Amino acid sequence: MSGFGHNSGAAWETEELFAEHRDSLMRYLRRHLDDQSVAEDILQECFIRFFQTRSRGEEIDQPRAWLFRVSHNLLIDHGRKSRPDLLDEEGWERLEGQMAGGNQGLEARLQLSSLPWDRLTELELECLRLRSEGLKFREVGEVLGLTISTVASYIARAVKKLQEPEKREAPERGRTATTR
Repeated sequence: MSGFGHNSGAAWETEELFAEHRDSLMRYLRRHLDDQSVAEDILQECFIRFFQTRSRGEEIDQPRAWLFRVSHNLLIDHGRKSRPDLLDEEGWERLEGQMAGGNQGLEARLQLSSLPWDRLTELELECLRLRSEGLKFREVGEVLGLTISTVASYIARAVKKLQEPEKREAPERGRTATTR
């Protein structure tokens, strides 16, 4: 009968977390995917895995970070199977339009669309995406397998790159600061 107790507690905990984090996880997934149904499938798989893990009695210290990490890993798995449409400038505009309203939303969209996103490496961009979902540096690090100081460094570098006036042609995506 103790297995049933684990399952009912895991079910309750999963429902609570689903209600609390569904929207932010879906926004994160939709930033990476244009297909709503694929995003919903990944979200469902993420919560199924959470339920299964908790049903086995395994502890999850940081459930929110765990959910984002599993979502991130499922996105990578999906990308290996069929290359997803990653967020481009239009995606950022669409996201900002959903998040902001009225003239402020329009101003934010115009400002975001004019930023030189191609200057950022994939990791810098991913750190910003996760941070924009409200994850703390520690949680971003847990999702991406990085230390807090590395996350802080990537975010600081990304912000600096986005604020720099355009001096020369932007480096290729994925290029590191050490290769010039």
